[in-house]
Amino acid sequence: MFLCPTSAIPDELATQVCKNTTNFSFCKAAVYSDPRAPKADRYLLSYIVFGLAYKNATNTRDYIDISLKNMEGHAKPEIMEAMKKCQGDYKEALQAISEATSDLDSETFDGLDKLAIDVDNLARDCEAGFNGKSLISEKNQDLIKLSNICYVVSKLYTISE
Repeated sequence: MFLCPTSAIPDELATQVCKNTTNFSFCKAAVYSDPRAPKADRYLLSYIVFGLAYKNATNTRDYIDISLKNMEGHAKPEIMEAMKKCQGDYKEALQAISEATSDLDSETFDGLDKLAIDVDNLARDCEAGFNGKSLISEKNQDLIKLSNICYVVSKLYTISE
C-alpha cells in the first residue's frame, strides 16, 4: 500500500477573514450564506460582505421607517427622537456602504477601511441614542459585526498589493 503524504489544505479566504473578526461564528454564518463565498477571491469577498452590510442597513432603515409611523402619537418623545436619530444614522451608513461599493467598482480600495469604520460608528451612535437597550439593539449589533467583517476584508488590499 502506498501512502501519499498529506499536506495541510489552506483555509478558504473567507475563513481566513472570519478568523480575524471579532465574532468568528457570526462571520462564518453571514459570509457563507452566499454560495460564492467558498471560492471567493478578495474582490468577490468584498462585494459579498459589503452587500451583506447594505442589505442589513436597508432592512433596518425600513424597519425604523415603519416603526416611526406606527409610534407616532403613541411613543415617548425621547424614543421617537432616538429613532429619528437612528433613521439619519442608517441613511448615512447606507451612503457609506454605497460609496464602498462604488470604490470596488472603480477598483479604488484605499478608503474601504475608513468607510467600514464609519458604518460601525453610525450603528454605535444609533444604539447610544437610547441610553440602554434600544428597540433595534440586535440590528445595530449585527451591523457592527458586519462592518467589522468589511474592515477585515478591506485590509486584504493593504496587505497584498
